[in-house]
Amino acid sequence: MLETPRLTLIPLTLDHLRLYIADNYRLEQAIGIKKGYRTPVEPTRSIVTHFTIPRLQDPTLDPLYHTMWLAIDREKQQFVAEAKFKGEPDETGSIEIGYGTYPTLRRQGYMTEMVGALVSWANQQPHVERIVADTEAQNIASQKVLEKNGFSLFGRVEDILWWEYIME
Repeated sequence: MLETPRLTLIPLTLDHLRLYIADNYRLEQAIGIKKGYRTPVEPTRSIVTHFTIPRLQDPTLDPLYHTMWLAIDREKQQFVAEAKFKGEPDETGSIEIGYGTYPTLRRQGYMTEMVGALVSWANQQPHVERIVADTEAQNIASQKVLEKNGFSLFGRVEDILWWEYIME
C-alpha cells in the first residue's frame, strides 16, 4: 500500500482481481469503500483476465509488477484511478507502466499523483533503472502526467510516443 496526500494506492490480490472483473461493485464491498466510477472496460478486462490473473498465479513472478494498482481518494472513499506495471525489470533494468482514470474524474490530478507514487516506489526497488510509458500522440493529458513526473520523450513509432524516466 502506498500513500500520497490524497490517495491510497493498493496492489490488487488475486481475489481482488477476480472481483474487479465481476463488474458489480463486489470489489468495493470487499475493500469497504463506496461505489464509484470504476467500470472495467475493454481492453482492460481482457488484460486482467488473460494476462494479469495468470501471472499472479505464477509463484515465480513478483506480483507487484504484474497486478493492477488502484487509487482510492481517501476523502471520497472511492476508486479514482488505476495503473499497472507490465512486468518485472528486463535485462536493462527497464519496466513499463500503463495508467488511466475514469472519464468523469479526469483533469483532477489523480493520475499525476498516482504515477508519481508508483515512480517513487519503483525507485526503491532493486534492479529498476528506468521506467518507460507510451502515449498516443494526441493524448496531451497523458503526456502532461508523464512530464510532471519527470519523464522525457525518447521516441515515436507512428502515432505512439515513448517516454522514459531514468532512476537517479
